Amino acid sequence: MARASAAEALGRCVQRRPLCSRMRPGSSPPQPQPLFWRGADERGLPVFEHLGVPADAKPDARLPVLVYIYGGGFTIGSAGMALYGGESVAKSEAIFVNFNYRLGALGFMAHPQLTKESSNNASGNYGLLDQVAALQWIRSNISSFGGDPDNVTISGQSAGSSSVAFLQASPLAKGLFQRAVGLSGSPFGNADPLPSRAEAEKAGLAIQKTLAANALGELRELPADKIVAVQRDCQLGCAGTIRVSPSVDGYFLPDTPVAIFARGRHNDVPLLVGFTSDESSNDLSKAKNLAEYKAAAQRLYGDRADAFLRLYPAATDAEAREMGHVAAREAMMEGRMRAWAKAQGKWSGSPIYMFMFSRVHPFSEGAKFYDDPASIGSYHTSDIPYWLGSQDALNLFRVTRDWTAYDRELSDRMLASLVAFAKSGDPSTAAAPWPRWSVNAEQLVDFGDDVSIRSMNSERLDFYLAGNR
Repeated sequence: MARASAAEALGRCVQRRPLCSRMRPGSSPPQPQPLFWRGADERGLPVFEHLGVPADAKPDARLPVLVYIYGGGFTIGSAGMALYGGESVAKSEAIFVNFNYRLGALGFMAHPQLTKESSNNASGNYGLLDQVAALQWIRSNISSFGGDPDNVTISGQSAGSSSVAFLQASPLAKGLFQRAVGLSGSPFGNADPLPSRAEAEKAGLAIQKTLAANALGELRELPADKIVAVQRDCQLGCAGTIRVSPSVDGYFLPDTPVAIFARGRHNDVPLLVGFTSDESSNDLSKAKNLAEYKAAAQRLYGDRADAFLRLYPAATDAEAREMGHVAAREAMMEGRMRAWAKAQGKWSGSPIYMFMFSRVHPFSEGAKFYDDPASIGSYHTSDIPYWLGSQDALNLFRVTRDWTAYDRELSDRMLASLVAFAKSGDPSTAAAPWPRWSVNAEQLVDFGDDVSIRSMNSERLDFYLAGNR
């Protein structure tokens, strides 16, 4: 087959493709969305949704490449969402790439017969193998678009961020990227442990039994929406009963990411990780007064509740609400992103950088969502339109945000830092200097109503290293 020109290849890459079959969020109960999960490629290869290239890029430009992996709990999501567009990245003299990968049971179901059929003695993790295939394609082809195959940054948010950590841990991704960015998603710290291959295969057998299929061949003949309907999904309301997820399959992941990083066998590259200030919630953050706060501490930490309350003291209802909010953040996403940094920092000579996003979107008066705009704060994913310069995507169909000049400026600064990191492995710019994070100097950049450098509370965060949630 003759090699396509850059223009022809770009035209193929940016076509909107069928989404991976997934749950339709927002229905009650959520219903499967019967969409083609293999895209336009009959071989089931990952389909590129968006490839952003500077207008004047030449094939020999060797521009940095930023790959973005979307989130959605490994059950929903699409690279075609306007929020994940890369136009602003391309205008910043970098190549932007995103792609679809298989989701839910169709992306992560393991099964003993699938394992037996595999030349790698593994099954499941097909969605993650899609990501490897996409990175292999980028390495082979991105120079045609002016990109540098030796300067690829993988980035992702939520499940996409966990994907970045999995790719760092996987020997299959070795040499396919040179930098990594994780936004609010991590398999480290007190995150739920990954199932083993045997445990994942049991889930596959449970799916087969629930669907009354006598053998794997019968399961293959079922419509995709029937299979997706039985998987457990709780993105916006819960449906299904059987949980499928990435697993330690012995091939893509020969061991848990924690164990791989602990032995220094991960892909050691410069790392930028962080979280939003209001995305974490537990009984402590829900406490309305001091009594509820102390009761929540007792439920969560039992005989360590007194130690917790010494670290997070509160004497009034107002202090209890504030400390509950901080404790939930540090126990959950902040602690997990920090645990990723610590795992890398144990062996790595590569620089590590940390951030927190605390800016609250300027919601339009009367805007209504699944969550209450008045109390949602800096929610999960709220940083993405700033990092990618895609703020206008949130006003495409109705006005929901009244973006201010400061919001535009903050987005410019964050995007510039992201592109600087993709270029050099250092996110510092003239407008936003950025200190390295280390175990002995735990500093982060806080992107909020102003941009500041603050210290993390190491003593409080260490409380959660014992597995406290």
